Amino acid sequence: MRSILLSGALALLTMFSTAPARADWALSQGNGSAAMSQQAGPVKITFFCTRSRPDQLQVSFDPWPQPARGAMIWITLPDGRNDRQPMDVMARDRALSVTLMTSSLVLEHLQQAASLGFDIDNREIARTDAKGTGAFRLAVLEQCGF
Repeated sequence: MRSILLSGALALLTMFSTAPARADWALSQGNGSAAMSQQAGPVKITFFCTRSRPDQLQVSFDPWPQPARGAMIWITLPDGRNDRQPMDVMARDRALSVTLMTSSLVLEHLQQAASLGFDIDNREIARTDAKGTGAFRLAVLEQCGF
């Protein structure tokens, strides 16, 4: 009986660790900056912009234990289309920091997104829903000016 319960608990943990994150993106803004973050398994993903760096969104993955060469974001729209955008790897300390160069189309897709996927070195590390990305887009416009 005990081994059946343990097996069931392990199956549930495996299912939840590979399932997409379902919480809304948490938003903070003010003084010329805006950020949204979400916990995706063991990694906290944060988007950040400042007025001093127009047309750039910084994205961090915290913690990130190893060097990385490349990163990609997949923005899935409600009609099923995907927008794939490369992100430049900037630094890694405890967290991995990458830059997403934006355009009006990228920001529109981010605002309308149904889900977001994140690849690092050609390996999917997270898939999240996009609840809250519309509010972040408005904060980016208001606080960061783009």
